[in-house]
Amino acid sequence: MFCPECKSEYLNHIKSCPDCNISLVETNTMSEPQKINWIKIAEFSGTVYAEMAENILKDNDIPSYTKGDFLSTAYNINALTLPGGSVKLYIPESFQAQAEDLLKNLIEENE
Repeated sequence: MFCPECKSEYLNHIKSCPDCNISLVETNTMSEPQKINWIKIAEFSGTVYAEMAENILKDNDIPSYTKGDFLSTAYNINALTLPGGSVKLYIPESFQAQAEDLLKNLIEENE
């Protein structure tokens, strides 16, 4: 049994939610988590530009994460200090157009 309000699950013999004070239902009405398709929007030659880009996206409510190259992630070495080191920036595909517009100048500077 599930509470349609708080989404808590209860044993079958319980008929109302003690917290919400409403009747329980037999099926869970919570929707399945939406699958997010993450795409690489940019690749930077160091962490400075990658962090700037992440902050711009965060300020505009766009989720993102960065992933360094093998040496920086495996050995926790800052990619900025390595020749050829890189940091990739990922966002959900649904934000691609908005993110490209926000990061256009920053990406061009990094090329």
